[in-house]
Amino acid sequence: MEKIRIGDKEFEVEIKRKAIRSLRLRLKEKNKIEISTAWLTPKLLIKKFLNDNSEWILKQNEKIGRKKTLSKIKKIEILGESYEVETKKSLRDSLVIMDKKIFVNYSEKNKIKQIIDKKMRTMALKLIKENVKRLAKNYDLNYVKVSVKNQSSRFGSCSHSGSLNFNWQIILFPIDKFEHVVLHELTHLTVKNHSKAFWEQLSKYDKNWRENNRWLKKEGVKRFIV
Repeated sequence: MEKIRIGDKEFEVEIKRKAIRSLRLRLKEKNKIEISTAWLTPKLLIKKFLNDNSEWILKQNEKIGRKKTLSKIKKIEILGESYEVETKKSLRDSLVIMDKKIFVNYSEKNKIKQIIDKKMRTMALKLIKENVKRLAKNYDLNYVKVSVKNQSSRFGSCSHSGSLNFNWQIILFPIDKFEHVVLHELTHLTVKNHSKAFWEQLSKYDKNWRENNRWLKKEGVKRFIV
């Protein structure tokens, strides 16, 4: 683990070397950066990559610090549908969704995050799989599989083999923004980078991609709850 100063903040940087061609970064948590890169990428290039993305890193890091206090959340929106949230101390940990209500029972307050992440991740995987299948069929796109994770700032990714991975918390977005994330990764099945060709292809699937992309950069991470 290395340390680097960006602006007035000190960050821990974890470098993961893999069989990939590009440089990728994500904020694992506040003030902690994970870099994925090729085996032989020199550290000088990694440092330049961090410097080039310093503005984005600082903005995302600030958003992570503003995440909601889970025990005080009274409402959660899932794909545009509003659900009331009730948290209650109990002998057993559980989460039940019924009649547009989410009931979270916790034995210890510090377990609320773990309960929500575990239970809602299962629900999210089902919803995301259904929508990926529908949208891929609409545009005649073929993928290998779909999985979900919980990441602090990343919305999704597409492997070179055609496997799609999504942050489960994208189900907390309005439906058009959620679909934009799915279509973004589906576009990577045919165009692996973010070249002009990628955005031109995405525009065929999502006519409002510019507006949706701006919303994600400004509001996306703010919607995350865990």
